[in-house]
Amino acid sequence: MAKPTPLQVRNIIMAVLMAIAAGWNFLRGGPVWLTAIFAVGCVLAIGSATLNGGASN
Repeated sequence: MAKPTPLQVRNIIMAVLMAIAAGWNFLRGGPVWLTAIFAVGCVLAIGSATLNGGASN
């Protein structure tokens, strides 16, 4: 397995942090729109990490 690039590592870390923030916001009864923003950011970060990995393979 190839070593992840620094950009991929950053994107994965951001996806994990956004998933934690979305879960915390949801469990605390925060606004649904804020949870949705975190969820979309998580999906975009994972997609970016995936797409950035294609160039190194």
